[in-house]
Amino acid sequence: ALATPADTMLAARSTVCPAAAASVRGLKRGSAASRRPALRVSRPARASLPGRAESKTNDVAKLFALLPACLSAATAFAARAVEAVDDYPTMYVPEGYVPSPLDDGDGVAQLVVLAFCAVCGFVGMKLSLDSEQVKSEEALAEKVAKQVAAMRAAPSGPVPGTPVASLAEDAAAATTKFDNEGLLRLDAAVSPETAAALLAEVNATLARELERASGGGGLPSDAFGNVYCKGNRYDLKLPWGGVAEKALREAAVNMRPFLERAAGGRKARLCEFAALVSDPGSKRQPVHPDTNYRRDRCVVTSFVALQDVDSDMGPTVFIPGSHTASAHLAFREAGETGGAALAAPHGVATLGSGDATVFDSRLLHCGGGNASDKRRVLFYFSFEVEGSDNPNSAVSTIREELRGKVTLGDLLAA
Repeated sequence: ALATPADTMLAARSTVCPAAAASVRGLKRGSAASRRPALRVSRPARASLPGRAESKTNDVAKLFALLPACLSAATAFAARAVEAVDDYPTMYVPEGYVPSPLDDGDGVAQLVVLAFCAVCGFVGMKLSLDSEQVKSEEALAEKVAKQVAAMRAAPSGPVPGTPVASLAEDAAAATTKFDNEGLLRLDAAVSPETAAALLAEVNATLARELERASGGGGLPSDAFGNVYCKGNRYDLKLPWGGVAEKALREAAVNMRPFLERAAGGRKARLCEFAALVSDPGSKRQPVHPDTNYRRDRCVVTSFVALQDVDSDMGPTVFIPGSHTASAHLAFREAGETGGAALAAPHGVATLGSGDATVFDSRLLHCGGGNASDKRRVLFYFSFEVEGSDNPNSAVSTIREELRGKVTLGDLLAA
């Protein structure tokens, strides 16, 4: 008969030698005796010390005497447990059973089953991801709807412009306005001819990059940045050289008196160099800052229209003055769907070709939905304020070969 685990444990217990048991009983008696109350006799306190030390010595000796017996019992228990496990069958096998040999088709059948399971797993994962994306888009659309409702009663109008040529005469006034509102519109930042040439280059670059991405795998990160509401909207990183570089240099020279003040000097580094493309049917973005609130300005961004931007093309909406701590706090406390920040007056950036809006990256803003039949393209560039800490410097929209390599002074020196 096979030994059960219970039999093994009983047998192991029986291996404790009588001497060990006697030692344990003696130790218990000694311990019990030591707990009895001592008689009070008239003798010096020191006379009791030798007796106590002797009692402790005897207890320790008994414990050491017990160790061999305990080790012997543990060894016997382990040996019997191993024997019991080895003897106990893991499954019932009928007498005379012989496995049948593999057929030629067994391997193919297993591969078919494996492939079927893999396909089912992939399809399930794809459906799960698609479902999560749909839920995310629905939540974003609900958020935008609540923001639009909260902003509907707020005063609104076109962002007022300042000719870029006026900066040469009074750049200080433009800088003060920018400090207070976090927003400045500069008309004719680049010429209409430069804007038209850059528009053609952006369209050609976008077509080339979309063709490269048509093989699957999504938009390549070396050519596209991340942007809210990607459907019919692209954040295209521009290559250095050609019309894009020419337009950047032209805008930097024209805006120099202001940029040197707002960006902290000529050592300000170019951290974004791209184009925002909004095709017909693109959705309105949620109101957001490009940089969460921090005490000091860290990035100055310029949007330059490469064609006229009409009200139905989804012009950018800005909330002047919302780059402050109080505005960000009100925005967050209202769940980013209401409150004082969204009830404040906001400006709509309807622009002429070559006009620019310059804003503090902490400013609340959003791209509008393009309800027209025309593509809206904004050329944009950003400078990190000299001496500031830009939390998005590693992920900002610029080609890697340009990241941290170009300064405002480099553009003004040419």
